[in-house]
This record gives sequence, C-alpha cells and structure tokens, in this order.
Amino acid sequence: MRILLLITLLIVVCSVSGYSLETVDSLALTGRNSLAVSALLELLRERDIDSDQLLFRLTGIYHATGRSDECILLLDSIERARDIDLSGWKISLLDLSRRQEEALLLVSEDDILLRFWLTRDSDERPVSGTLPVPENIAERAIRSMICPDGQMNKGQIDQTVDDSRLLPFLGDEVCDELEITLETAGSWWDEVASELAAFYENDRFELLQVKRERFLFSGTIEMWEDRLDRGGQISVLAAMMLIGMDKEEWSLSWRITDILVEEGYISTAESLAVVSNDSVFFAGMTMSILRETSRFTDLLTFCDSIADDSPDSLRARAALYRARALRALQRPASEYYRSYYEFAEGYSWHPRASEAAYLAAKYYDSERNWPVAADAYMTSLSTGNYGGALAYWRGGFCHYMCGRGNIGDSIWVEGIRAYPFSAWCDEMLFWRARYYNRTGNTTLENALLLETAQKHAWEFYGLLASGRTGRSAVKIEYPLLDLSDDPVTLLAVEMMKDGYGAMASSMMYTTDACDPGLRVAALSLMGEHRESLALLRRYDRELRSAGVGMLPDTLLCFYFPAPYRELTESTVSSMNIDAFIITGLMRQESYFNRFARSWIGAKGLIQLMPGTAGDIARWYGLPTLSGNDFYIPENSILYGSLYLARQNSAFNGSSVLALAAYNAGPGNAAKWMEAFPLDSSDPELFIEQIPFTETRGYVKHVLANAWLYSEILN
Repeated sequence: MRILLLITLLIVVCSVSGYSLETVDSLALTGRNSLAVSALLELLRERDIDSDQLLFRLTGIYHATGRSDECILLLDSIERARDIDLSGWKISLLDLSRRQEEALLLVSEDDILLRFWLTRDSDERPVSGTLPVPENIAERAIRSMICPDGQMNKGQIDQTVDDSRLLPFLGDEVCDELEITLETAGSWWDEVASELAAFYENDRFELLQVKRERFLFSGTIEMWEDRLDRGGQISVLAAMMLIGMDKEEWSLSWRITDILVEEGYISTAESLAVVSNDSVFFAGMTMSILRETSRFTDLLTFCDSIADDSPDSLRARAALYRARALRALQRPASEYYRSYYEFAEGYSWHPRASEAAYLAAKYYDSERNWPVAADAYMTSLSTGNYGGALAYWRGGFCHYMCGRGNIGDSIWVEGIRAYPFSAWCDEMLFWRARYYNRTGNTTLENALLLETAQKHAWEFYGLLASGRTGRSAVKIEYPLLDLSDDPVTLLAVEMMKDGYGAMASSMMYTTDACDPGLRVAALSLMGEHRESLALLRRYDRELRSAGVGMLPDTLLCFYFPAPYRELTESTVSSMNIDAFIITGLMRQESYFNRFARSWIGAKGLIQLMPGTAGDIARWYGLPTLSGNDFYIPENSILYGSLYLARQNSAFNGSSVLALAAYNAGPGNAAKWMEAFPLDSSDPELFIEQIPFTETRGYVKHVLANAWLYSEILN
C-alpha cells in the first residue's frame, strides 16, 4: 500500500507550494519521512533542482530506516516515468545495506572495477583480462586495491598517496608498498612517508615509520623515549633503540624491562639483569616476570619478602605489584583496593600513585563509602591527574555526600578551571548550585543554574537547569545545504550515483579534506547516521580536549536525528511508554545502526540480548527471534519497547529506574531502590548514587536524549 501511494504521488502529485531542500532536510532529520519523500517527489517532478541531490536524499531516507526494497521499487517507477537509468543509485543502496550479492545482479559483466568493489570482502574477485583506464577517483582507488603488493611504480604510488587525502583507506595500499621496501636505500621511501604523514594516521603506518628510523638508526634519545608509552611493538623498538644508544643509562631501567616482559621478550629482559648483576634491579624485574607469567601467588609471596630496609624504589614497586597480585588472585575487592590506596598514600611520589588512588576512589565511590572515597580522590588529584575532569567531579560529589560541601565546591571550582569544556562541567556547575541551595545562598544558586543552562543547553544537567530556571530549551535549526557547493560533498553524490555508496560513506567519515560540518551533513542526508553521530562525537571530544569549546549548536540537528520516528510512534502507541524515550534509547544503544552488535552479543537498533528477546517472545506470545531477525527495525523496536515498558510498569512508571533496569538488570535496580530510595522530586540524587559508572551515564544520556527529542519532534 505504501509503495502504491508513493508511485501515485510520483505520477499525479498535488501541487504543494514552499517545498525546498531545507524543508526536505528538516522533515527527514525529524523523522517525518513520508512527508519528506512526498516533497522530494514533487521537487523531482518540477526539475528545478539538481536531480542528483534529490536522489541522494531520497535514497538516504530509505537507507536510514532499512527500507531498501521499497526505495528500489520507487526508483524503478522514477526510471519509467523519466526514461533514465538509476541503477547506480540502487547498487549504492544495496551496497550500503550489506546486500552486495544482490547489487552485483545490477552490474554489467564488463564493469570489472565496480564488480571488484562489490566483492571487496569476498575471496572470489572478478578480475581478469585488461583492466579499463580509470575515469575517476573511485576507479583509481579500485585499481590500487587490485594491484599486487610490490607492483606499484613510483607514479602509481604518488597518485595513490594523493587520492588518500580523500580516501584514507588507500593509505593501507601505500603502507603495503612501504612495508615491502622498508629497508630500501635512498630518499624516495622517506619522501613518500613524509607526504602521507601530512594527513594520514594509523598504528600500522606509525610502526612502519618507527621501523624505518631504527633501520637508519636515526632520531634522538628524547624522541625514542617519548615512544616508550605508545605500547606494542613501537614501545619494544623504542626500548631496543634506547639500549643501543645508551646502554649504561637504559639497561637498568624497570620501564624498559616492563615493556620487554609485557610484549613477550622475557629472555631479553633477563639477560639485562644477569649482565647488570644488580640485585635491586633483578628483584624488580622478577616482579614483572611473575605477573606476566600469571604466577600471582608467587608474586604476592615475593613482594611480601622485600625487606623494610630496601630502597624506596623497590619497596614502592613491591607495594604496587602486591596490589596487582591481590586483584589477579580475585581476593575481596576491599582488600586489593585498600592495597592500591595504601600504595598511593605511602609512595605519593611514584608515577602510578595517582592511578592507584583513583582506582581505589572509584571502588569506594561505588560502595557509597563517601568519606574514604573523598579522601582517595583527593590523593589521586594531589599526586597527578589520572582521572582528569571525572576525578574532580566525583571527588567533589563524594565530599558533598559526606557533609564536606565546602571542600567539594572548591574541588569543582578547580575542576571547571582546569577542564572548562569537559563532559563533566555540567555536573560540577549544577551540583555547585545544589550546594549553595543547601547553604541558603539562593542568589549564587540561581546564577549557577543559569550558567549551566546557558553553557550546556543540550546536556543532562543543562536541560535540568533549563527546566528549573524557566529558560527555553535549545533551539534546533536546519541549514540550507547545497552539496554541490563543496567538491568533496559533490564527489560523494557522484559516487552514490555511480554505485559506490559505501566508498562515499567511507570518504565522508574519514577524510579531513572537507569541513567537519559538511561531512556530517552529507552522512546524515545519505542515511549513514551511525557514522555521522560517531564523527560528531569525535569532533565534540576534540574540541573539549583542546579546551576551546564543544559541539556547536549549528550541528545539533545532525546530532539528534530521529529516522525511526514514524515506526516508533506507531509501535508504542498502545504501550505505557513514551516514543521519545525509545528514540533516545536507540540513539544511545546503536546510533540508529540497525546492524549494531556488541561484544557480549546484543544486536540491532535497541541492542537486544537473545535471552531477553526470548523472554519477551514468551511473555507476549511473539515469534522467537533468531539470526538476522534482530537486525530488522520492526522487530528490534517492538521487542525493545515491550521490555522497557515492562520495566516501566515494574518500577511504578519511573523512567529513571526503568532505564537503570534496562542497562544493569532489574535485580540491580531493585537493590539500589532499596538501598537509597528514589525521591521523584530529586531524581539526580538517586542517579549519582548508582554504583555502576556505565549505568549512571546511560540513564543520564537516555533521559537527556528523550527530553531533547520531546522538544525537537514537537
């Protein structure tokens, strides 16, 4: 019925004035997909706007909601009505939907390059005979992928490096060539690597550069020392280089032997100790070997045997490894976290003291042992900055909870000063306001609430503060986007048109040759919301880490899309659950990626565990889901909504408790409710006492999402 309606709209559409790309984009991003499609069909009929931009958006709406088959039928009807070939759009849509075998059926046998692209993950690649001369960057990329390792000439390598600016995955092809020629004399290797390094970063490329420098025996001691913390083979190579450059200085370093032992070079580390004939160094190295070889009981005994008159460095190391051994032996958490704390207190000068104190603080925090947690956070903050802004936030909160509000407030002030745009600033500002409410200083309380609302308008406590100050919620605006204005976004449209949809998505997600806002917009409009949201989150994190700001309001329309609005509203219409909270849940669980799968086996938009889905099927007489059933949006939204609605009923309509139960299990939520009952007028006090860090964040994120969606979608 829906397809017949759309075909009718295409052939005899009623004239609706005022439709524009801006209107279409706002409709699509707010999940009014039927209206957005109607508008696009009318614009296609009028032919006043570049049809490629319209088709880019049209396929994006269907791709975003997992309705590829409907879109292909619609494209078929457009082909017949306008006598044009839209096979490239269909191929792109199927490729993006992980249906490459079906996409291949639409590709001619002689289009070798496109067929190779669609079989890029297969062992059977249709490459034979003479390859055609590439006509664009997509075809050049495939030629580079096809070329056997070590067979590229200098000109091909230079071209591939240049194309890597737009398609960073081609950097892997260049790395293949660099790895084969790593020990080549001459400067060409270094010239290629230098050019690639200007815009390309990954661990493999960095390792190749490090190997090259070791081959040339170049670089300063300071440069190699900086690499000791990189981990893996880079750290090993750095350790080996430092020993070679200054054996007397570095061969007696526990830092060096720890790296060697952790990476499996135990005999090399032992040989250093034997040559040195230094008993203190040998004892410290022994701790590392015992730990790495999982001999934790022996490690504990060895650490306890260190004499009291041993050097401080060795006694500190023994105290640290003792705590690690207790943890590995699964002794009671109270025992090994106390050991971590005692180590940090006794050896505050040690580089691991801040980390150890922070680990202990998190444990006591989860146990709601506020005084000890507060002191442990203070130790962590005074010995380093391991926990960053989070240590300031939770440290201040623990002081607040044990009646030391003035100390907590001073910690928050310092935390905001040190990390002015951190993800924990809204917490610190809001709870400073709570502290001043407790002291009766309502003037400062109101000023802090207003600051929270203004500076953190779309974050959890910013939204809470907006509600308590009567300030309007953040206004979401939808810009007018012409994808032909930028060569990279225009190229993404052309790739979609030619059948290279997944390559277009990869380009927009990874290239730095385009403004981040335009990259996000293109990804959103093509229905790649997972990639768009991941890119926005990374951009937000980079701005905060640099201390220069946070995600601009102008990008919020892409940060809070609602592609499944219509399906969600129809699904929950008869349930005791709000569609906004299901949309917020989907955003948090999967970034609207219907193919999402977690490491523990949760699947689909709402990340259902097979066991949970089985329970839902049994409770409500529904079919049992299996295999790809979890990735069908209708299934995921129905089963997930039923489960959350059930939790909502079990906890008397409390969204806070229902979400806590959804994330951590109903048993845990019930236990927490008994330990520190939820006051409906003060939900944030309950939330911040939840022992699980993940669940605390989860509840706040989903609630903030739901509140924002209630504003946006209304």
